[in-house]
Amino acid sequence: MRNWILCASIALALPCHAFAQQPGAADKAGRSAPSQTSADHPKLADVLEARVRAAWATFKKRDANGYAEFLTDDFQAVEADGDGERSKSHILREVEHSMYTDYLLQLFQVQQLGPNYAFVTYESTLQFPQGPATRYRRVFIGELWTLRDGQWKMMRYQETPVR
Repeated sequence: MRNWILCASIALALPCHAFAQQPGAADKAGRSAPSQTSADHPKLADVLEARVRAAWATFKKRDANGYAEFLTDDFQAVEADGDGERSKSHILREVEHSMYTDYLLQLFQVQQLGPNYAFVTYESTLQFPQGPATRYRRVFIGELWTLRDGQWKMMRYQETPVR
């Protein structure tokens, strides 16, 4: 009787072991074949970094109409000053009164969240005119970008001060 139970256990265990091995083999095949998403990711990262840099350049020139082209109509921003959420119209009024004189953008990372959304993070070092206020300010920035009407536009903006 013990031999019969042992043989039955082995007979049941072998197919289970074989089925357990098949997904692993499929995973290896899937990893070796490049996916369309991973092949497109470097292009998307380059496109969005260029859009972010162009938006900053437009903001620095105090071109509110030009900057509006980078933003969705439902755009919302939260800046490091603690004044809460700002709408697109509020941000566009701030463009004309920008106080920074120069900036450095670095450490870009892009995470695609779907076919029409991506999250972009980077660090910005802002330089302000000499005076009693802070001369330099570093912030980490997170932006949600969305593809609308064939163009990538910024939907959300969040600053976090670096201390």
